[in-house]
Amino acid sequence: MLPKHLSGSEKRKKRKQREELEESQRGALNKYFKKKVGEPSERVNLDNQGQNNENSNDYATNVNENNEDIPNVGDPNHVPNESSVEDVGVDTHFVPPLDIYDPRNWGVLDNKSRDILVEKGPIRELNLKFPLDGKSRHFSYAYFSRKMSNGESRDRKWLVYSKHVDKVYCFCCKLFTKQNKTSSLATDGLSDWKHLSERLKEHENSVDHMTNMNVWTELRVRLKTNQTLDKDLQQGISKEKERWRQVLVRIISVVKCLAKNNLAFRGSNEKIYEESNGNFLGLIEMIAEFDLPMQDHLRRIQNEEVHYHYLGHKIQNELISLLAHSIRTSIIRLIKEAKYVSIILDCTPDVSHQEQMTLIVRCVNMSSDKIKIEEYFLEFLRVDDTSGLGLFNELVDALRSLELNIDDVRGQGYDNGSNMKGKHQGV
Repeated sequence: MLPKHLSGSEKRKKRKQREELEESQRGALNKYFKKKVGEPSERVNLDNQGQNNENSNDYATNVNENNEDIPNVGDPNHVPNESSVEDVGVDTHFVPPLDIYDPRNWGVLDNKSRDILVEKGPIRELNLKFPLDGKSRHFSYAYFSRKMSNGESRDRKWLVYSKHVDKVYCFCCKLFTKQNKTSSLATDGLSDWKHLSERLKEHENSVDHMTNMNVWTELRVRLKTNQTLDKDLQQGISKEKERWRQVLVRIISVVKCLAKNNLAFRGSNEKIYEESNGNFLGLIEMIAEFDLPMQDHLRRIQNEEVHYHYLGHKIQNELISLLAHSIRTSIIRLIKEAKYVSIILDCTPDVSHQEQMTLIVRCVNMSSDKIKIEEYFLEFLRVDDTSGLGLFNELVDALRSLELNIDDVRGQGYDNGSNMKGKHQGV
């Protein structure tokens, strides 16, 4: 019997479900990560931003929004499978985490994220190259300072620049003004560089701005001294965030260990303390024998104190995606430092008879005192046209997506296939 092909309506419905899943997963783990100053935003680090997991009612993060289809969700040993939609691929469907320090995202922040921003204050990046507008004008670091009538210079700590939209915002007005926003600095941002000085002076002398500055200063002091109205709740939140951070440290270590040694993650079931539950849950159980935080985490699962344990296969896939994206970013940075590279290509069909081409880059590693020549595997490329021109176009598109210059390629390596090495039709 011939295989049944999906109709157009079924394909659109399936694609819509996949897009909804990806949107629900956007920034699901960002609450546990932070950027280090001076490092690319793709590199992730554990942080104490688990503000949405403070109590048992808030554990249902975006990753688990689709768990209404999960069977046996009341089973304490069952690790939830969030939905029946296909797993997200490692590289193809990578969803970058939400940057809460970018003013354009402040319209969707909750109170916990706002408190983090108030505690840490606005982030001001240095050595940025500001783009020119249609009249050849651009923002300048000079606007961050205000020259007083007595000749003194005061820092405008409230002024924030977004490099993504090339606009400036008022930190306190953007966060604390709820309605009747009249200033563009508190709404969509300001990019009128010609009249920026006048607009900034008008704004900082306005009553609304002064009120929001007082609110910002008072809340920052209260959070710093732990004297907010919900003091006891804040202390409980801090303890819960630290507990989840410790759990995630161990989960990520298990993912790194299995991925590094190319071992399978899952078995025939996904329940803790059962047979054939795979290497991932097996290592988690082994860690719990000696480690108190993980032991407490599994105890909460068994006692039905939590239902979202971050041990499901979709969490594993998302962590693999984050780690893979960070590793590839580091490799690309090394390649750009070396500048000149050689590429190695090879094609082979997989079990589904889909032609795949490996992309390997050979370059000089300049990151240490000892110079080494190394080869880095970047990705598998799906090939539909196996002719020389088709392979070349696929290579060009891949280098462009990786932001690598094809003019820097100084060497090529292929197999003996006619499409790869041919004199007239080869790559």
